[in-house]
Amino acid sequence: MRLELGTFPVREVVFGPETRYESGVLEIDQAGVLVAVREDSRIQTAQLELARPGESVRIWPVRDVIEPRVKVAGTGIVYPGVCGRPGTLVGEGCTHRLAGVGVVEVSNVNWHHAGGDFVELYLDMSGPWADLVPVSKLQNVCLVVEPDPSLPIDAQNDAVHNAALVVSDRLAACTRGLEPPDREVFDLEARRKPGLPGVAYIWWLHSPEAMSNSLNTFCTSTYGYTRLMSPWLLHPNEVIDGAISGAFKSANATSWNVVNNALMLELYRRHGVEFNFLGVVVSRLEWNTQREKDLMAEQTVKTAEMLGAKGVVITWDAGGNEFLEVAHTVRTCKRRGIEAVFMTCEESPGGPPLFEPLPEADAIVTTGFVWTSAMNLGLIPPVQKVIGNPVKATGVMWEGLLDTSAGPPPTAGPLPPPRRLRDHYGFDTLSSFLY
Repeated sequence: MRLELGTFPVREVVFGPETRYESGVLEIDQAGVLVAVREDSRIQTAQLELARPGESVRIWPVRDVIEPRVKVAGTGIVYPGVCGRPGTLVGEGCTHRLAGVGVVEVSNVNWHHAGGDFVELYLDMSGPWADLVPVSKLQNVCLVVEPDPSLPIDAQNDAVHNAALVVSDRLAACTRGLEPPDREVFDLEARRKPGLPGVAYIWWLHSPEAMSNSLNTFCTSTYGYTRLMSPWLLHPNEVIDGAISGAFKSANATSWNVVNNALMLELYRRHGVEFNFLGVVVSRLEWNTQREKDLMAEQTVKTAEMLGAKGVVITWDAGGNEFLEVAHTVRTCKRRGIEAVFMTCEESPGGPPLFEPLPEADAIVTTGFVWTSAMNLGLIPPVQKVIGNPVKATGVMWEGLLDTSAGPPPTAGPLPPPRRLRDHYGFDTLSSFLY
């Protein structure tokens, strides 16, 4: 597979009479984009607002952040398989991206009704919370959208996320026919060097199936699927084209973070220099029994071994009992002679979330904290403007920092930070270790 990625850097976003890109400025036909969104009869209300880095703006509730990308040559569509989009193979040809832009999906629709996985993320465009979150540095185009509340929850999720993809598609499409200021070619075969050791990326992703009791629950998907299933082998070019997309629980687990996976891109750029990057093995977390967990871990390692991997890098995006699949993966790699580097966040100050002894994990890389409570941030200061819901209805009571006896607090006021700052892919530099 050979993929050319054309980058159009955006330093400013404005509303105007047409949607176009010129010299770093993205102009958006606000009315035209909203007409396209409202073509879906499931959408009840929709509006577009802009949020720029440095502004005193808070966005709540944030379900996802999407980087506008469009295929201009090759098969398929960027972010394939999601919301009824074709699942045609992607990863070849040419794709354009608007760098520095995020389409923020703002809606009160939760991912499912079973509890636990509720949307708790808000974004600030300035201040201490913004300093910690990569997507707060983007020029954010916020789609505030609500579907028909009488629809089943899966249909509401589909309508809301599809609306955000419509906006993303419309913005990225304005780069068709333009010459990108920057091009990068991703071609594993052309850069493969004989004699270098083979390295694979094992990417464990949460499945909400067990908690939600639904095969269609919104979460980080692979070609649109979030259910529990056997390992997938992906070419990294497929990831660059959005074969994995969707959000899960954290400011560092949006579609933007996934498609810009810092670890995977670093593996690609070292390919043919320090090692040969062989591919991405994607597996699902939160199986119901230990037998299933062990089986999936064994099959995941087998897939990497069949690729010829002498080493793997392992990431995961969850916590709790899902660690058992990951632990068995590390253990199985070592037993089969495959060196394993385990990238993980820190559950509490001083260490990773090791829920069982794992002596085989002799190469652990920290990606910082999970819990913002461990960072002693206190209350995040108030802001002048809110995009979205003016009331912070969930995700404020566990810290004990606010008196909510009179009801949910105003979103513009001082708030505890979102509970999780879980970095899976190497965007943050936070650690509890002292050097």
